[in-house]
Amino acid sequence: MGTLDKFEQIAADAEYAVVILANLDTDDLQLVDFLQPVPADTYAGRGLSFIGCIGLVNGAPRVALDVELDAENIRQITRAFLAHLRKNIWWTARPDLNVN
Repeated sequence: MGTLDKFEQIAADAEYAVVILANLDTDDLQLVDFLQPVPADTYAGRGLSFIGCIGLVNGAPRVALDVELDAENIRQITRAFLAHLRKNIWWTARPDLNVN
């Protein structure tokens, strides 16, 4: 069995993970679930390319990047990931702790 690269390791370890596609020249960003097939030409028109992946491993965020990013790009990806979680993950809802 071969060794996993850093992207495969996050995908293997994470409870939830997404691929980060971005056009750093235009600040266009798209997060795509690992389990969602992504045809190569789907995002090519927007100039998006693979930047890396981000996932939740034991409830903590883990990131693997293919390019070096500046602080603003990191903030943008962080905000997008949190918004993506709120929109797409049912278990991010807070439980009602007042229920008997």
